[in-house]
Amino acid sequence: MTVGYTGCVCVESVDYSVLVNGEQVGPIIPGRGLRQGDPLSPYLFIICAEGLSSLIRDAESRGALTGMKVCRHAPSVSHLLFADDCFLFFKANEDQAHVMKNILATYELASGQAISLPKSEIYCSRNVPDGIKTIITNILGVQAVLGTGKYLGLPSMIGRDRKATFAYIKDRVWQKINSWSGKCLSKAGREVMIKSVLQAIPAYVMSIFQLPHTLIDSIEKMLNSFWWGHGKTTQRGIHWMNWEKLSAPKIHGGMGFKDLSAFNLALLGKQGWKFITEPNTLVARIFKARYFPSGSYLTATVGHNPSYVWRSIMRARFVVCGGAWWTIGSGASISILNEPWLTNGEFISSDVPGAHFIHNFTINSLMNLYDKSWNKQVVRQVFSADIASKILHTLLISQVGEDRIVWKGNGTDAILYAVLTDCVSQSLSIRLTYGARGTGRGSGTLKFHRRLRIYSGACAVVVY
Repeated sequence: MTVGYTGCVCVESVDYSVLVNGEQVGPIIPGRGLRQGDPLSPYLFIICAEGLSSLIRDAESRGALTGMKVCRHAPSVSHLLFADDCFLFFKANEDQAHVMKNILATYELASGQAISLPKSEIYCSRNVPDGIKTIITNILGVQAVLGTGKYLGLPSMIGRDRKATFAYIKDRVWQKINSWSGKCLSKAGREVMIKSVLQAIPAYVMSIFQLPHTLIDSIEKMLNSFWWGHGKTTQRGIHWMNWEKLSAPKIHGGMGFKDLSAFNLALLGKQGWKFITEPNTLVARIFKARYFPSGSYLTATVGHNPSYVWRSIMRARFVVCGGAWWTIGSGASISILNEPWLTNGEFISSDVPGAHFIHNFTINSLMNLYDKSWNKQVVRQVFSADIASKILHTLLISQVGEDRIVWKGNGTDAILYAVLTDCVSQSLSIRLTYGARGTGRGSGTLKFHRRLRIYSGACAVVVY
């Protein structure tokens, strides 16, 4: 159930004091009281929403309400709060509908906020009979819907036709391009427009879902037409370079535009990285209970009947594996096989000879625990010469007391994107740089104005 609110009379008056040249001026008393855009409003709403959260938790602890679980051992979720909207979850029966209605009525009396029924909706699973749906909607006074559509800018239901589901992103990019169709933008202006505005439009959605390749190709073609054309997608112009080369770094002769497919995987990889580094968050606990209850994100499988969000995050796992590795403390929580604990993040595959003998062992079984060193005799007996050499050359630091997985860089999406773009740039067979014929320098390293650098890059395209 989604709920909206109208009105707030918790505070009827407010005054401000400001600093002018280091001196306090005020109080300034607004004539209309506390308004929606007041800086104090978010804090007051959080205080009020905490009261609603406490009422729901109390009812859940007494057994009057039953939260939702995605699987047997997953944490129960009874409510999710997003600014002035909230999701409420309870079992579809008449008793719990009355309990929820009484909680909302109590909250209205205590906070002064009223539930906006026209903005509120209820969604039931397919297993709920139509009669129960009708009873619940009549009790709560809200309308039943087949789905919540888009919520917080994201589609709540992903069907088979994913291109149609995410088509609104392409429409937004197209509208933004055509809103500038009559403007006279220089090449430098178009570069800023593409990097700061157009490529930022799908970023929020790409952090949760993997967009279809056909959709990404369509968006990149629109950006390419905007770059080489005259501001409209219908005025193509001459495309001197394809998007693959334009998205290469400037030092390699490109324009530094984002490869949207690689950037999509980088953002999804960051979500997977949070599963590892922030395991106590609600979303990490839910995904762990559903998809990898006895393992980690790095060793998880797609599983049976997975959600599209999980499929998307799993497709970016190779990005995380390319930059994550363990710092060895006690070694008790790091499996010997399929974990990146060797030097430079390498791992021992479960396909090596004799792997079934050490399948359930952790690396502390290969260590001398009294002085935190490798047990050379055991290592050389169990593994082949090359693997044993890698293990013995892996550094053990006595000051590190806890096993912890870390990132080779700083863990930002820029570093994750760099892991992918390095592979892309290395695969390009043509380097459109000034160094391609002996100087060893690209246009991105030359120190002159952005506009001149763009035109010099265009000249490089013509020459080569």
